[in-house]
Amino acid sequence: MNENEILNILKEYIEIEDISADKIPNIELYMDQVTTFIEDNLKYYKRNDEQKIMTKTMINNYIKDKILDPPNKKKYNKNHLILLILIYYLKPILSINDIGLILKNKQGNIADIYDKFIAYKKVSDNKFYNDMENFIKDIQKNEDDDTSLILFLLNIINEASQRKYLAEKIIDLYFKD
Repeated sequence: MNENEILNILKEYIEIEDISADKIPNIELYMDQVTTFIEDNLKYYKRNDEQKIMTKTMINNYIKDKILDPPNKKKYNKNHLILLILIYYLKPILSINDIGLILKNKQGNIADIYDKFIAYKKVSDNKFYNDMENFIKDIQKNEDDDTSLILFLLNIINEASQRKYLAEKIIDLYFKD
């Protein structure tokens, strides 16, 4: 395992500049403008160039599932955009049903919640980088390259599973009817 390659990948991730609520247009946009805005602002999270961040079909399904309010005369407002960005962050981990439970129960100003999330995300990203840097160093002391890479992957997958488990249990405890 090449420590520098892994840490560079992590560094790329934590250096992605998340869009703050004040940078999200406060004008209503049509569907094509929404998908372009989302694609342009979240493209750095894509695994490859073929991956689509958000499609018209996805957005229509979120509306159909009542996760997202319908547009006003085919125009989407700032709150729609914020919710779509949050959905993007939640979707790899949670079911659409769980995402709906969280977002339907939102309290307060969604722009304020979003900005606080982005601030906490940055702190969490930096902590994650430091934790992974330390873990890589520890594992490389005791294992050969092939074994350390597999152990590293197993560890980060386990951590993802732990966090998903906790998130689902919190949703079941506090967001289910």
